[in-house]
Amino acid sequence: MSTSARLDVAELVVVPGVAAQCRVTVANRGSVVEAYTLTPVGDLAAYAVIEPAVLSLYPDAEGSATVTITVPQEAVVQAGDVPFGVLVEPKEHPADTAVPEAMVHVEPFSDLSAELTPRTSHGSRVGRHTVSIDNRGNQPVTVELTGKDPDAVMELRFSPSTLEVQPGAAAFAKVKARPLDRIWRGTPKTRQFSIVVTQVARGNQPGATITRVDGMMVQDPILPSWTGKAIVGALAAAALLTGLWFAVLRPSVESAAQNAVEKPLAAIKKETAVAKEVAVKAEEKAQVAQQQSNNTQNGQNNKDKAQTERDKQAAAAAAAAVGTPFAQRWALSAKAGASDQATFTVPAGKILRITDVNFESQGSTGWLDLRKGKDSLGGVNPQYFRNIQDYRYIAPLAVLQPGEKVVVHLDCVAPAPGATICENAIMVGGNLVGQPPAKPATTS
Repeated sequence: MSTSARLDVAELVVVPGVAAQCRVTVANRGSVVEAYTLTPVGDLAAYAVIEPAVLSLYPDAEGSATVTITVPQEAVVQAGDVPFGVLVEPKEHPADTAVPEAMVHVEPFSDLSAELTPRTSHGSRVGRHTVSIDNRGNQPVTVELTGKDPDAVMELRFSPSTLEVQPGAAAFAKVKARPLDRIWRGTPKTRQFSIVVTQVARGNQPGATITRVDGMMVQDPILPSWTGKAIVGALAAAALLTGLWFAVLRPSVESAAQNAVEKPLAAIKKETAVAKEVAVKAEEKAQVAQQQSNNTQNGQNNKDKAQTERDKQAAAAAAAAVGTPFAQRWALSAKAGASDQATFTVPAGKILRITDVNFESQGSTGWLDLRKGKDSLGGVNPQYFRNIQDYRYIAPLAVLQPGEKVVVHLDCVAPAPGATICENAIMVGGNLVGQPPAKPATTS
């Protein structure tokens, strides 16, 4: 082999945002003048520059070039050991290619931020918030959430209280701010609090407070301001009605009741005698009715069986009208400037009713669209949210007949920070119901 090359370092330590250098040495062991093209290879090739990029060497001569590696202070390259090499290609003898290699150690760095949404909540017993943690560093970070209340009048609860945030990603936790005392009446009070984000100790790296975010809860009274006036008005009305009863209504009622009792007593005595006679006749009629009931019982049983069969048929028809649940998720991916799509064709004899749509995003820039054939049913800009954006409809968003297509489409403008492609997904939910049979044609 007429070409030999080496990197003049076994391991190169790179601090993100700071340039690091080493040298590559090439020796021409051939018998002719050779030109060598030097090209960086590996995961760090995009961040490496070699000067000069071409070496011309006489036979039995050596030459060197400077390799400069500058890793950006982003989550693009994770911390740790990364292999790196230089491709040395001779022009006259391309078969004598050499690839000297070395290990590059990328130092870790942290870049965390926290945001509280909403910053101010309202409630009589509890205020609800969401805290988001963004990790723009190059290593996973585990954080713990704690709350501080300068007035010691609140209790803060987190769900979950510990989060592991991957590089270039975000994690979320629910926050409940609960006052220790209740306000029954009066004016609302503003309660201030802080959420402290602390990095959990990991290996030799100690824990430390990373950031904090402030929030407020406006505690409203449990009873509205008009409660006292309403109680006073109710007591006044009760007192007025009580006086009216004793002064006017009660004497009139007692007199009318005494007069009304005399006539009913006489009528009751007369009706008692008549009741005895009616009871005897009723007993005779009961015996006749029992005999008729025995004769009709068999016929009633047959009617009950027919009604049960009709109920079963009605239940089956109701189940067919509801149909079976439908849920389908399509994952889409595309490079910058490209697009991707997937389709689903409604089976023969079925009708698809779409009632739920979930758009999934990791923050890439572009357009995520749901279509019925070529017609758009709605879309979103995925760069404006992370994780899931959910839409649910009381009435079906769309009804597709047999053979019609559900189309999910992604246009990628730029991937999310730290990604090389746009990766999104759309989930469609609803029901598949049977197609009603065609009505027979009428002839005139």
